[in-house]
Amino acid sequence: MSEADGPLATLGRKLASQGLPSLSVLIAQIAGIEGYAEFREIVAHFLPDREVEIFHHNTPEGQIASFASYFEDRYFPLNGNLREGFVEGYDEVTGFIPVVCMGMSFDDYHEIASDWRPSLQLMTYLVTNPWEDGEDVVLAEACGDSVPKSLVQRISKIRLSPEDAHRLLNGTRYEALAGWADRLHHNTNNFFLDTDYEELWSGMPPDWGSEEVTALTIQWQQAEVLERSQIEFTNWLEEDIPGRIKEVVKFIEEKRND
Repeated sequence: MSEADGPLATLGRKLASQGLPSLSVLIAQIAGIEGYAEFREIVAHFLPDREVEIFHHNTPEGQIASFASYFEDRYFPLNGNLREGFVEGYDEVTGFIPVVCMGMSFDDYHEIASDWRPSLQLMTYLVTNPWEDGEDVVLAEACGDSVPKSLVQRISKIRLSPEDAHRLLNGTRYEALAGWADRLHHNTNNFFLDTDYEELWSGMPPDWGSEEVTALTIQWQQAEVLERSQIEFTNWLEEDIPGRIKEVVKFIEEKRND
């Protein structure tokens, strides 16, 4: 009889089939028993019908990745590191809700000129600088690669604050631009869209309360609606960027002169 067919190997396979914890899980439980207990409570509270699948995984990383995937399907996304297994233990889940932050940080804003799609560069230049740290020369130059320089100059004279954008664009086919102005200025009143990671860590990250999760789920649904409208608008712009931007600029100029 080979070792693979021996009684110890057979016992090992039977134990594994029962979903018993692996050595790595046992070590994680012993090293952070409170974190493991809290993780089990979170799973039992928010995903009671998925406990078996989640704890069938034989590593803490696998259990956390499975939890994050099922949680996102039902509520809202968690930090991508969890789904990829880039975690050091259960405490990375239990201390607070590891949310996804989509707010525009200072660094994000200043990368738009070099790394973002032309449509988003132009949408951004149509909005006042939320950081008030210059005249956006680099952004203007980037926009000049997509539309005539004369049009960029016209844009520089009509840049919109969020308040102006809503006043002029609400109820029009260009309303998504007002939503983009809100995003740039952290003015959407939506946790996901207004919060960047620096703000998250300098404040109080959300905890695992039922009311908190319910509220964030609603906010995520609202964020998805706003995201879809902005994607549709950017797609529309990119069908003819010079022509469509000229149309938007002309509309804003005429509305301001009314």
